[in-house]
Order: sequence, then structure tokens, then C-alpha cells
Amino acid sequence: MDAALLAPAAGLDAFLAEAASLLPPGALLRGEDCAPYQADASGCRGQAAAVLLPDSTETVSALLRAAARHRARLVPQGNRSGLVGGAVPDGSGRQAVLSLARMRRLREFDPLNRSAVAEAGLSLSELNRQLEPHGLWLPIDVGSDPATGGLVGANTGGSRLLRHGDARRNLLGLEVVLADGQGSVLDLTAPLRKNNAGIDLKQLFIGSGGALGVVTAASWDLKRLDASQLTLFAALPDREAALVALDAFEQHFGETLSAFEVMGAPALNATLRQFPALRHPLAGSVAGCYALVEIASAMPGLDALLQERAEALLASLHERGLILDAAFGQAERLWPLRDSLPLALAAAGTPLSFDVGLPRSRLPAFLSAAERWLTAEHPALRLYDFGHFGDGGCHLIVLLPRGMAAGYGPAKLAMLKSALYQLVADHGGGFSAEHGVGPLNAAFYRKFTCPAAQGLAAGLQRLLDPAAALGRHRYG
Repeated sequence: MDAALLAPAAGLDAFLAEAASLLPPGALLRGEDCAPYQADASGCRGQAAAVLLPDSTETVSALLRAAARHRARLVPQGNRSGLVGGAVPDGSGRQAVLSLARMRRLREFDPLNRSAVAEAGLSLSELNRQLEPHGLWLPIDVGSDPATGGLVGANTGGSRLLRHGDARRNLLGLEVVLADGQGSVLDLTAPLRKNNAGIDLKQLFIGSGGALGVVTAASWDLKRLDASQLTLFAALPDREAALVALDAFEQHFGETLSAFEVMGAPALNATLRQFPALRHPLAGSVAGCYALVEIASAMPGLDALLQERAEALLASLHERGLILDAAFGQAERLWPLRDSLPLALAAAGTPLSFDVGLPRSRLPAFLSAAERWLTAEHPALRLYDFGHFGDGGCHLIVLLPRGMAAGYGPAKLAMLKSALYQLVADHGGGFSAEHGVGPLNAAFYRKFTCPAAQGLAAGLQRLLDPAAALGRHRYG
């Protein structure tokens, strides 16, 4: 364990005593009260020395000044929806959680500018609930409900990244508190779409997982709610056909193509077995994979046109043998087929999840290579794939059947993961498309990230956090 991540016992005690004087009553938790803050959505668990619940940027700044002075280690935390362990403490009991859960105000909302400044603890669902009456939303669509600060820390993408982009593309500005010894506050929240007055410093903190500073507020570029929408489910012979179909949909629908999610037939079948209330839209079809396609626009009155154009395109693709069958349906009936996949596979065995990103053109070749490799090296295991085909994102799950988990200890699992990530790298991809680094991916970051980039990231972290007061992951 890195000693830089731990405070000496005396320093930790002194820090917590000072923190108690800085926080409102009931905002410093100890013992069993810390339990809800010690695990994330991936099941990664730790033990917190305490949980700190500031309610203002000023208090966060004071806590970071104290942490640097006493060499205490703070782990920033949102809604704990991450999957790499980056927002939970380690098992030492000597790291404190800095939860932004009490900082959930919508500070500013300008409907004419289509912008909002939200504090970091405000959940994505609550933000969109407040925006909906105004016909606006923050169009980041994920299965979990992250805090808006977590959206920044992970640079969250989601199912509609193809049209709306990730958090970075929707972010106008940030408020960040630094662990520089002074608790400096960078107020970069101006809701400007054009601003070239110097270096765009907010970019340093997007996707950094809280390692360079604590995001306390974010200024968002909002979008109009969709007024016209079409959702369809298509059976395809293979992933190569899915790639050609994706290109055809983009040519026919341009920026109105909102999502193009592809799932392998084994993954869909596993979902239908686990959730019998779900219905196969194309029962009886024999397909290599399926695509869930969404076409949408904020312009009203386009439903009939979208349907007409989609029918013509599907007929053309069917004549070419690229689509075997297709069905239109309501979004609320089709999306659960995609969103239920992780839960279904988790119920069928012990899942090893991989979140990778590749150039779209190389996805089919990579997935074929991954299947061949797994069959040759681990014939008892099965590979399931699904995800954001339209943006090159792919979720892979290697499923360990019941009773086999004991045969895959930590060393064997690490070798399996490293070999699969090597395949990703060989096909020009990255080992973490959406989930960031964190302790669960730290070894793969060191192996697969360019040494010069690692050195620069480590230098930035030392500059902004010289006392190593912040975050779970050190870049060097």
C-alpha cells in the first residue's frame, strides 16, 4: 500500500477534530454510520475513518486546507454509481470520505441561454426533473443515477453519446477546489459557449476521477427535449452487417440518429431467460446480433416522416441481406431489453465486466478475436457483448459459471483481464471507455498508457495536490 495515501494516526485524529469544528452538526459520521458510503455499484468496498458531509464550497475549501496540513487523505464521493472503486476508501480505515451529497442546489437556471449551474451532489435525475417543465434536459443517459459532480469526474457518456456526446461536450464550466495547501477555489462556472480567454482549465478535471481537485459545481449546456421519436429493434446476421447498417442509418438520418446499441444474440437470450416478463420483439428470428436504434429530434411533427424513411431504409438493407427482420416499438418496451443485460448476466454466474472503447470500424474484428481467444484459453467461460456500438463503446462480460469462481483466484483473474486488454490494445482500443481508472484499473493504466502521458499526469497531480491529500488513485 502506498504510504502517501495514508495519514499518520496522530495527523488523522487532528484533522478529524478540526473537521468537526468546520462542519455543520451531524455532518461528520463515524463507525457504523459510515456504512452506506463504503461501497460502490461494482461492489468495491472499503473502510472509512469518517465521512465528511460539507454543504458549501467554502467548507470544502477549509477541509482541503486542513487535510493538506495534517496529511489526511480524502476520497471525493458522489452517488457511488462508479464501477472502478474510485469513490470509496481503501480497507485501511485511515482515509476519510468527502461526500458532496449535501451540496445539491440548482444555483442558476437560464432557460433562454439553455444553461444551468448545479452543485456537485445534485443527482442527474433530480436535475432533469427540475428542467423538464421548461422543455429542457441534460442529455446524458446512463443506467445508474450519478451525481452531476460524478458525471464530470468520470466524463460520463451513456447510450445517447452518438448524438449528444459525453459530459465534456455538454459542460460549459466548473467550480473546483484544489488540494494545493490553500484550498484554492477555481470559479470557472460562467455559462459561455464561446470563451477563449486563456487556457481552458476545466478540461484538466473532466474525467480525472477527483484526483486533481474536488468539483463542487458544474455549468451545463442544456438541450431541448425530444418532440419526435422513433425506436426500432433489428435482427442482423453478424456484427459486420451491424457496422454497415450503422453507416446507412447515419447517412439517412444524420444528427437525428440518437442511439445505435448492439447486443449479441447470447446476451439477449440470457436476458429473456432471466426476465420472462420481457418479450422478444422478433421472436423466432435467428440472428448473430441485434440493434436497438433510436431516431429523435427536438422538432415536433416528424414522427410520420421518420417512420416512412426508416421503413424505406430497412427494406433496402433487408434486400442486401444486412437486416434479417425489424420491428418498431415504444421506447419504454424496447430499452429494457438492453438495460437489463447486466442484471441478467449477474444472476447467471459471476460476471467479469470489461468496459472498452475501439474505433467503430475495428469492433467486429476485435469481438471475433476475443471470442476465439476465450474459447481457446478458457473454454468453460462464455463471452457476452453489448453496448454503444454507435460510438465504439463495448461492454464485455466474461461469465464464470456457478461453482467455477473458486478456480479463478486473484492472480488468474488478473492474467485473464490483462490478456483481454492486450487484445483491445492490439486492435487500437482503450481499456476504459467510460468508467475511468480508479484502483480496480490502476495496474492496466500503468501497463497500457503511454509512459510520457503517465509522467505528465503525475506531474499535474503533484502540482495541484503536493501533499497527496486527495483521491484514491495516484498517477505516479
